[in-house]
Amino acid sequence: MAKQVSIKQFWADLRTALKERYWSAVWPIAGGMLLLLAISVLISLGIARAFMTFMMMFQMMMYGMSSLSMALMVMVGMWILIAALVVVEFFLQFLGVSSAYAWLDCLRHPEMKLNASAVWTYFKHLKKNQILRLTLYMSFFVFLWQLPLMIIGTLPVIAKISWLGIVLNIINDIIVVWKGLEYSQAIFVYRDRQEDFLGQSMRHAITASRRLMGGNKASYLIVSILFIALPMLVLGAIFGGIAFYGDYTGTYPLMWAGVILLVIAELMFIPAALLVAAQFYQWIAKPELVTDSFTDTFKPVTELTGAKYADDWRGIKPQTTKQQADPQVKTSSEKKTEAKKDE
Repeated sequence: MAKQVSIKQFWADLRTALKERYWSAVWPIAGGMLLLLAISVLISLGIARAFMTFMMMFQMMMYGMSSLSMALMVMVGMWILIAALVVVEFFLQFLGVSSAYAWLDCLRHPEMKLNASAVWTYFKHLKKNQILRLTLYMSFFVFLWQLPLMIIGTLPVIAKISWLGIVLNIINDIIVVWKGLEYSQAIFVYRDRQEDFLGQSMRHAITASRRLMGGNKASYLIVSILFIALPMLVLGAIFGGIAFYGDYTGTYPLMWAGVILLVIAELMFIPAALLVAAQFYQWIAKPELVTDSFTDTFKPVTELTGAKYADDWRGIKPQTTKQQADPQVKTSSEKKTEAKKDE
């Protein structure tokens, strides 16, 4: 049964957590993301520069002023930079997931300290390959839900009707939001059952999240709008307005000041947004509900190893031990325990 979220109580708990730990958490989280963001910007500039160089060399080849090998070297360098950018973007996500886990443990254990050392410990021990697979699964499933509308939108008959294309885009956006709400708790339910995912598909976390959010999608949408989207819009309106005013009036120092302040403000808000996500999960994720959400998902070890199918092929039936056949038969450890009690 879904737990109703009281917005008033949610805000009271959120305010208390922010008051106690925000300033100790903002610098490692926002600082780490600022560093990775700066690296990604530099790589992006390098990609743009490499692309411009390649296009220039391609034009020079037409006049015999450059060679194909040089152009190919520039292209290879560009693709290396693109790969590096993808890696940095994934590390940004890993840092966000690690920070969300740190917030969740702080909510469960109030005595825990949240600082740079704690965030780094979570980041270091994060099973990044599993998080990557989970992210790819979620993106792939959302894409599959969008695919029919994308195909319909490319039909010549539909493309000629402008209003129908707008309707398809709106439906597409609704699907993305809906599935985003359903999959939003996947990283948290995975964390609570992480030891069970050895050799298992990460799709089970998505299934569990979808079941857990069965009656909580509206609550999470309201919480996300009030405590994540609305504050980010306000920050964007304030500092983005300063940047726009500076650009409109030609006061470029003011424009750059607005841009820099906007980036800093949004980065400093990210720890609070991660806390909102962790607190919502803590509110709705009773242990029995999390357990029920994984019903009929994990495969038995015999299926994972193939032993079950090998025994079926040979016609071998599972054997029961003597203790399973006769519950009265005790193991040696049980006998030792009873002997100690008698002493």
